[in-house]
Amino acid sequence: MSEFHVQVVRVGEITKHPNADSLGLTKVFDYPVVVRLGDFKPGDLAVYVPVDSIVPSDAPQWAFLDGHCRVKAKKLRGIFSMGLLTHADPSWVEGQDVCEAMRITKYDPPEPMTTGGENEPDPGYMPCYTDIEGLRRYPDVLIPGEEVVITEKRHGANGRWTYQDGRLWCASHHNWKKLDEVVLWWKVAKLYDLERKLQRRPDLGFCGEVFGQVQDLKYNATNKNPLFLELFDALDIKTKRYLDFDDFVTAAHDVDLPLVPILFRGPWSPDLRSHAEGPTTTVGANHVREGIVIRPVKERWDDRIGRVVLKIHGEGYLTRKEGSTKPPYNDKHAQQIKVEKRKVD
Repeated sequence: MSEFHVQVVRVGEITKHPNADSLGLTKVFDYPVVVRLGDFKPGDLAVYVPVDSIVPSDAPQWAFLDGHCRVKAKKLRGIFSMGLLTHADPSWVEGQDVCEAMRITKYDPPEPMTTGGENEPDPGYMPCYTDIEGLRRYPDVLIPGEEVVITEKRHGANGRWTYQDGRLWCASHHNWKKLDEVVLWWKVAKLYDLERKLQRRPDLGFCGEVFGQVQDLKYNATNKNPLFLELFDALDIKTKRYLDFDDFVTAAHDVDLPLVPILFRGPWSPDLRSHAEGPTTTVGANHVREGIVIRPVKERWDDRIGRVVLKIHGEGYLTRKEGSTKPPYNDKHAQQIKVEKRKVD
């Protein structure tokens, strides 16, 4: 259900930046935003431009970006900031989506390693995977005390696979792919013997992340072992409903495929967002984790976001390309991570 919004918001409390006399700090939803002192005061209407917005290069208010039209999370004088605030037109009202009026679009990264693979018609077995909303945007959707599972978010390309009508079907996030072993999702299907394994559960479609030599975080992948697959969900083909977490774990065991790493299982509290930070749980991989995905153990629905599953990217991940902010993670750090999970028989 995820939608892109450039929304008119009411400016909240502004505090002084600890390292810059001319800058201040505020929050929009639960996103920290650095602003210039004097540009806004509490109660003003402003437009929140989120991370991964593409702003028009010919609009005067974006001249300070010096041609860098994609909005990114940054550390400004040592303080983490996500998105921008700009002045709202006097005719706009709080809550209004003004992305079209401001000619702002969402950045969508290209699918990696398609190498010209052809699409095939959608067979109708599985919809595109849930567009997961950000926890910072909807911080009150999760209920304090409800049982949740927190898993590491892998940095790769998600895919879908199911065995139906005597054959394996394979899809990227958006498209079903014709059989072609140079295409990423078919390549990993052969590597993990999915055609044979998924015949054990033809009632289900499986969703997973392909990672390794896919994006800039490599997870110890080598030329000899370039790709990894870990499952994060399973869909009942008939009902089109995702399985409760324990049923999903059972299904993954049935088809003998690995899961994304479980970092925590237990009652939800906001302080658990700290799991988004730190090194990846892949031992030997000398890099930051991307973040986390949080889902209730029992599937449920929320009127604002649909299926309840939320993500949060780590500050270390979002600022990893800023050079000095990259943490010096190593094997020792990775081995010391305490992964909390309950064994499922």
